Amino acid sequence: MPLSFAEKLAQAAAARGSLLCVGLDPDPANFPGHFAAGDVGQALLSWGRRLIDQTADLACCYKPNSAFYEQFGAAGWEALRQTIAAVPPDIPVLLDAKRGDIGSTAAAYARAAFDELGADAITLSPYLGRDSVAPFLAHPGKAAFVLCYTSNPSAAAIQESGAGQKLFEQVAQQAVGWGEPGQIGLVVGATQPHALARVRALLAGRPCWILAPGVGAQGGDLAAALAAGLDAYGSGLLIPVSRHVIYADDPRAAARALRDAIESGRAGERERASLAPSPPHPLTPSLILALHDAGCVQFGQFTLASGVQSPIYLDLRRMASHPALLRLAAAAYAELLRPLRFDCLAAVPYAALTIGTAIALEMDRPLIYPRKEVKAYGTGRAVEGDFQPGQRAAVIEDLVTSGGSVLTAIQTLEAAGLAVSDVAVLIDRQQGGPQNLAAAGYRLHAALTMTQIVAVLEAAGRIDASQAAAVRSYLSPSPS
Repeated sequence: MPLSFAEKLAQAAAARGSLLCVGLDPDPANFPGHFAAGDVGQALLSWGRRLIDQTADLACCYKPNSAFYEQFGAAGWEALRQTIAAVPPDIPVLLDAKRGDIGSTAAAYARAAFDELGADAITLSPYLGRDSVAPFLAHPGKAAFVLCYTSNPSAAAIQESGAGQKLFEQVAQQAVGWGEPGQIGLVVGATQPHALARVRALLAGRPCWILAPGVGAQGGDLAAALAAGLDAYGSGLLIPVSRHVIYADDPRAAARALRDAIESGRAGERERASLAPSPPHPLTPSLILALHDAGCVQFGQFTLASGVQSPIYLDLRRMASHPALLRLAAAAYAELLRPLRFDCLAAVPYAALTIGTAIALEMDRPLIYPRKEVKAYGTGRAVEGDFQPGQRAAVIEDLVTSGGSVLTAIQTLEAAGLAVSDVAVLIDRQQGGPQNLAAAGYRLHAALTMTQIVAVLEAAGRIDASQAAAVRSYLSPSPS
């Protein structure tokens, strides 16, 4: 199955260390020097391809504005289609079209955006309510970004109307529930940091990407937007920039400067919020739902190796049979690992060996692993792979319960002369692992917790309230 918009965005953001969304707004009338003379369709396409080639390793998303292409008729429409096709397949495309209608009209708009143009997501007006958004969400894997508080000067006259709760607040609270997790995003202007902060607060921890236009030519304050709009994981905010990049003398240099400024701002927000040195990967419901689909998360009555009865069972070895899920998990690990200092990855046998390989490919970093049993023949090495004593290893495990297996692996690595400070896992079972590792002098970085998994699956209707309560009760006596 192809990746959904949410999955592609999570992977692209993690792989590039970027929240920069490059807007493609071709304007030959005001910037004629950037476009070739002659056939307008070819000029638009050449311009778009050139920008994509210059920025594809810096942007996590592209946002073509359909109006700038549609104004040129059939030639412009075809240039838009081919420009979208020129975007690397691992980067999502968000079509800025601001459609808003119901019934067959909305369904036709959806077919045009997704089937004909090949976009992964689209901007929509919420004025007609849920009916105007539903036809777009009927396309599997696609997403809709609903206009909530726009960046234009007169937006407040309408969007802040209301005697009690403001209109934009109602839109945020209602729209986020119109689709499955990962299908709905919100548009809130970076020129309105108070609205960004209010919307993020109204989401109450629910995972939702916010598109925040206005940085650059419109004068939005990047630092204020990041402070107001980032989620608890230092992510969840797309910064779209058009003119400041696409009409710069050196578009690549402009994009790089913006990407770096965004990342610097994110780092500052993490420090000010006293977050861990490596914050968890942004909570992507797509990852949790994919784990459940693959049978990696099961509910019932299970006897664990310790003999304890558990209402939930995790079998992450199954990820090896689901390449798309494995790629998504590797991106989540990469987000955890990228801020850390290490020379190689060290995967704990056996479940983490497949995961470690995927991460090594994702990050282009060397992989080693400590053996469970030292061979009595051959080299008799306790640690397999190419490394040198004194190098720093980041330990990879699939999940952590008490941390015992991780500590055993670390002992083997340190006995071979490697230095270990950090451990990355996909899931923290919230049963003492972080505390036990911290007591031994090691930092744990987890992409997901059991509490987060249960919350997303319950919200998606995958488990009922009694199943969720059983897991929460099981977790409550344990350290969390």
